[in-house]
Amino acid sequence: MLKTDVNTFIGDFGVYQLRVFVVIVCFIVVMSMDSIQIMFIGGDMAHWCRVPELDDLPYDVQKNVAIPAAAQSTVVDGRDGSVEYSSCEMFSLNYSVYNRSQFYSWNRSSMITNHTSLVRCSHWTYDHSQFISTIVSKVRCAQL
Repeated sequence: MLKTDVNTFIGDFGVYQLRVFVVIVCFIVVMSMDSIQIMFIGGDMAHWCRVPELDDLPYDVQKNVAIPAAAQSTVVDGRDGSVEYSSCEMFSLNYSVYNRSQFYSWNRSSMITNHTSLVRCSHWTYDHSQFISTIVSKVRCAQL
């Protein structure tokens, strides 16, 4: 059997074959996008305990005032060390007695002693600089 005989037997590449090809390619693209989007939907957002009195302050000020340091990193890749804050605990202080301007000039070493107690979080603040919303932030809010 010649090649032309096979083509006439099964049919040439026409409109039907083009439609089937497009549907199969679209199906493959949709299925692969589903596996890729989990990287964005399931991204791990930085979070820490929510202190209602500090909600209107910038994130770095909130963490400096209310969140204990979990670890102090050293110089990595030429960058200076940064503080990694706890995501499960906060200092047990009455933040309403402080003036708002005091939070900007907060000195952790003089304001917080070794005897300052820690409490577990019941609500969290999420860093929205990289992701607006992820599964992590939605599931934690739903658990409360």
